[in-house]
Amino acid sequence: MQVGREVELKSGRWRAVVSPDRGGRLKWLGEMTPTGKASWLRPLINERGVPVGGGGVRLAPPSVVEESLARFVPDPGSFEEPWQVTLQTSDRITMMLHPRGPSPGSWGYQASQSLRLDEHRLEWELSVCNLSRMPMLARLGWLLQFPDDFAEAAWLDDTLDALREPDRGHEERRDPWCGLATISGAGGRLVLLRGAPPLDTLLHERHASRAVVQLRLMTADSPRATPLPRGEELTLRLSIDLLEPRDPPLPVVRPDKPSGPLIL
Repeated sequence: MQVGREVELKSGRWRAVVSPDRGGRLKWLGEMTPTGKASWLRPLINERGVPVGGGGVRLAPPSVVEESLARFVPDPGSFEEPWQVTLQTSDRITMMLHPRGPSPGSWGYQASQSLRLDEHRLEWELSVCNLSRMPMLARLGWLLQFPDDFAEAAWLDDTLDALREPDRGHEERRDPWCGLATISGAGGRLVLLRGAPPLDTLLHERHASRAVVQLRLMTADSPRATPLPRGEELTLRLSIDLLEPRDPPLPVVRPDKPSGPLIL
């Protein structure tokens, strides 16, 4: 088991690069083409010492926390610590994290995340077990950052209502979220996101200054937030499908001969 290295997952021509020492982040996701690498996720880089791009699991406090319970809210920065690799194959990685609060009797938890690449689909699982003596007050989920060309259009629920070319700085929220969202990029590329309950909220943002489209997928916030009981484990699942335009194109019917044969 090692910490502090990058791990590349492979499935067909598709690739995913994970950085266990940088909060277990997904650094790169895309495909190998005849001309080189094509990234679908915005690659993780440092801008003035701040990590920008990529994707990663997130921990956040509810927006409303009683003062007497504040010390039982885990430090969101604890997810940024190095994760320990416990399983690695050509297409899968599992990592563990076991941080504790700064003083006895405050917060403590054990977390694991597993990423599996299956051709153009990435399956991502996050589990957290509450090891403290009080219910854990925390929201859990993911932050994903895509290139700005994915601001072309977005369908953030199971309706046909599209968000088209939002202005920079524009935010769109779904609370509660149905667990289904699609964003459209240059060349007809689509990213399909599917999250299982208890994922409950979605925030779509076109960054005000960076060439980034952000998607934040989290469990419920106040007043619907549910603390994780002592000793209980919560598991979240997310799948990310990278879909290209169909090639060859779908068959069509001549408008003047609706009952005639299909042609390409």
